[in-house]
Amino acid sequence: MPRDAIDMTLTPSERSLLLRYGYPFARIEAALQACSTSREIEVVPMDCFELKQLIGDLCCSINDMQPGRLQNQLFKLCDRLEAADRYGDGELDML
Repeated sequence: MPRDAIDMTLTPSERSLLLRYGYPFARIEAALQACSTSREIEVVPMDCFELKQLIGDLCCSINDMQPGRLQNQLFKLCDRLEAADRYGDGELDML
């Protein structure tokens, strides 16, 4: 059965990276901005289409930058988003 939306659990740094390098749709951008000052882990709901677009936008940003720490952070975030899309689980592993 297809999913309509995924609740993505995001850290403050992940939310910041998505705002800067993910070019989110207006609804997601508003949700990310609403919790941008929070230092807590927050849940941001995304429909599957928006999630796939964020993944693509992050990949473009990754390809356009020089290798380094920032690129590695974006790789990890992209991996999390892809796993959430694949398995329908946006929970953050707290290990």
